[in-house]
Amino acid sequence: MTRTIAGNFHRHACEIPAQIPGMQVMVTPNLAWVDSGLSCDTFNIIQILNGRELTREELQAAIDHFRKKDLAFCLWTDGSQLDDRVDKMLSDQGLSVQNTDWGMSMDLGLYQPVSNDLYQNIRRVETHADLLEWAFAVAANWSPPDQNVIEFYRRASAQVLDPQNGIQLFSFWDGNQVAGTVEMFPSDQETIGLYSLATLTAFRGKGIGSAMMAFALNQAKASGYRTVVLQASEDGIGIYRKLGFREVAPFYEYALAFGGLAFGGL
Repeated sequence: MTRTIAGNFHRHACEIPAQIPGMQVMVTPNLAWVDSGLSCDTFNIIQILNGRELTREELQAAIDHFRKKDLAFCLWTDGSQLDDRVDKMLSDQGLSVQNTDWGMSMDLGLYQPVSNDLYQNIRRVETHADLLEWAFAVAANWSPPDQNVIEFYRRASAQVLDPQNGIQLFSFWDGNQVAGTVEMFPSDQETIGLYSLATLTAFRGKGIGSAMMAFALNQAKASGYRTVVLQASEDGIGIYRKLGFREVAPFYEYALAFGGLAFGGL
């Protein structure tokens, strides 16, 4: 299951940028990297795919790509790819762990759909204008809001909204403002990942996040998916566990020790 979660993360990081002119994606058997063209570690990602065979030269080349262009970036790896040798290579490059998430999964065969009156406020993102409203709410997770997030989705609008990519974005509307977001990103016909589950600070404590999560799970089950995966912070593990998710493996975000890099990998 660790491979399933890492695989969904890999597709989420690489699939859309690979379709956009001006963005670069490189994938080898041992690692992948994405250069969004923005100085934003949310979208500029290196992912270790095979730590056992990863060489110092491969890792250095990936990191040097971002350093030479003076672009912010982060590196993600799941625990199965991390050993003392890999950790030493990362440390030698000036990278250290900034965040630890838990990869979690849910068997939708055991999930019973939940009803909630708040669903009436949830709308699917279907137009470019909808997407920019959604992106603005996601960007507001940073203080000040990260304009790179809005710019990424402006550039990626056609690809994100293309039904062939299978991405589903939903916004929770409070009046004329998007107050909550969630993204459903498929690996294949059986597995879907959840990303960007967030509620704006001013709207927290109203059950919006719970409603968005339940709505997404209902949608996933109704669409025929069998497994849902996500990455949870330590604070979120208990909430997801109550919903039926189980911890599978830790995922580590590495970044330069100095440089203000954080909150990568939306």
